[in-house]
Amino acid sequence: STHFATAAVQQPGSNLLFRAPPPNIDPSRNTYGGLPENHTDDIGRMFCSHDREYCHICCVDHRMCNRIVEESAGLKKKTTPVEEAANMYATTITALRKMEHMRPRSSEEMFEQNRQYKKEYEEKLRRFAEAGEDVESAIKKAMDRETSETIEFEAMMQNMARLNPGQTEFELGGTETQEIYDEFVKGPKTKDSRADAYTCSYCSKTSTKALQACSRCKKPSYCNAECQRAAWPAHKKECIKTDKEPSIQKLTWEQVEAHQGAPAKGTLEVKAIKDESMMRQVLQCKDRVGICRRIAAYTDSRQIPGLTVGATIKWKNPRFHYFMDGSSGARIEEDDLKDVVVT
Repeated sequence: STHFATAAVQQPGSNLLFRAPPPNIDPSRNTYGGLPENHTDDIGRMFCSHDREYCHICCVDHRMCNRIVEESAGLKKKTTPVEEAANMYATTITALRKMEHMRPRSSEEMFEQNRQYKKEYEEKLRRFAEAGEDVESAIKKAMDRETSETIEFEAMMQNMARLNPGQTEFELGGTETQEIYDEFVKGPKTKDSRADAYTCSYCSKTSTKALQACSRCKKPSYCNAECQRAAWPAHKKECIKTDKEPSIQKLTWEQVEAHQGAPAKGTLEVKAIKDESMMRQVLQCKDRVGICRRIAAYTDSRQIPGLTVGATIKWKNPRFHYFMDGSSGARIEEDDLKDVVVT
């Protein structure tokens, strides 16, 4: 598992300092802060005593380890060497950026070590590209994940500062932090009973057309019979036969982007987590799988009625948009408001 970092981070452009305390670990019981032991499910995924993968109270993050468990169990396709190199490349770039804001500042030796790692992964990716591998897509996906995690952390800082005016030092971790995360930063609620019709449950590829669901439980969807057969040894532990047709999960940013600017069939559901408004309303919005993109209001009022940090926005048949500054997400215009619901 991953424990929250203990270094202090200074918010760029301000004197605000955010610090995560070390977890209170009892090695004899594998507990955190005196809480009951972590537990695992039938696949082997780990959850804290609050039944969370990612918990601010326990100061643990099991998400990365659980993805590895899913791959080892055969529930997900194993990460390819290209994807692994892209993930490490993206992680190293993010680490170098974050180190600039750590207090005390990281040593020059630490900076140089990460610069060397970056060069090594760049060279690996160059060789993969020469061999004909799709390196560009792997890097994009890895950077999307790293950027979204950075935006999530910035959103936590913004919301903690907003709710505690005048305070300049904050401690991440604990019940208050979890409450802020749940209300303002956690992605929109999802139901396990719903099926994801546009992303393969095994290889994670996204499609613009509905995929074939498991005929027994009707939850996971697959690109083809090959993916379904590969996932079956692990999936059968969770597969419960039903005749009831499940409702479909709301769209993710990646599923909307796959339509290349054309309207996507379905409803995009995201949570506004960070305010970046200037001349018009612009918010970073997080989907159910944790990816963040911008939503900008190109309405007559330059606002989207009712949209504030912590609100959930649903847009029927959404369109993806690439902004001039290199960011991406959605541009909502006046005529789109009839298809937009904010709660």
